Amino acid sequence: MTITEYLEKQRTSVLLVVGAVLFVMVAIGDYLTHTNFVVEFAPFYLVPVTFFSWFMGKRAGVAVVLTSIAISFFIRLRLVPAAIAYWDVLVLFALYMSATLLMAHLKRLYERERQLSRIDPLTMVENRRAFLESAARARNFSDRRRALLSIAYIDLDDFKHWNDHLGHSTGDEILAAAAAAIRNALRPTDVVARIGGDEFAMLLPETDKETASRALDRVRLELERTMRERRWSVTFSIGLVSFSPPLGSVLEMIKAADQTMYAAKSLGKNRVEQRDVAV
Repeated sequence: MTITEYLEKQRTSVLLVVGAVLFVMVAIGDYLTHTNFVVEFAPFYLVPVTFFSWFMGKRAGVAVVLTSIAISFFIRLRLVPAAIAYWDVLVLFALYMSATLLMAHLKRLYERERQLSRIDPLTMVENRRAFLESAARARNFSDRRRALLSIAYIDLDDFKHWNDHLGHSTGDEILAAAAAAIRNALRPTDVVARIGGDEFAMLLPETDKETASRALDRVRLELERTMRERRWSVTFSIGLVSFSPPLGSVLEMIKAADQTMYAAKSLGKNRVEQRDVAV
């Protein structure tokens, strides 16, 4: 984990304290160097400026820029002619504002690329990495609140046959249509991801066995309707597991759901197999 990723996980209050400490340190350094050594220290304001711009947003960055300019101006006004002080702060203002706008733009690009790295490009649902992250957050929440958590695994029955028989392009269409159908049937708080190949996983936070079963009924109906509309005779095997706290690791929970899905396939496919598990 990088320091940027670590800081992004911190609360806003923590970031404010860190940013304020950086700003005060630079302001003190600026004052001491100008009053004692007449050394240019102003570029170091870029540290708190970029910190606030990245972690707190462009408005916070602009606020720090204006505060930095005000402090720099009054420090220099005591030591140099007013005209020079005004010119200095004008140059610094341009420098700081450029850094703020650039950092805000980079942050948008960073967030966009990070989001794209979490999405499966074919089905436009989350990928395995994103699902693991979502499941980890849901697991921690369930442990704290003593709430149930359900995970379902979905496999397209005999997908290799359909992929070979209809062609890979049609196979891709089937996967994309299945993902959209699952997403449409779930709640906004639920997560669907393509785990790999023709397998999908669903994360149902704060969901007990009965609620999860009803959710899967909606998913099956939506999948059947979607396949019927496109004249694809594709069926689905689904494994659903509801977990009671304390929860085990995310990988253990996913493995339990995967095994339950394979139990559904071994019992004849095109069905839902459901279990309660304490891991």
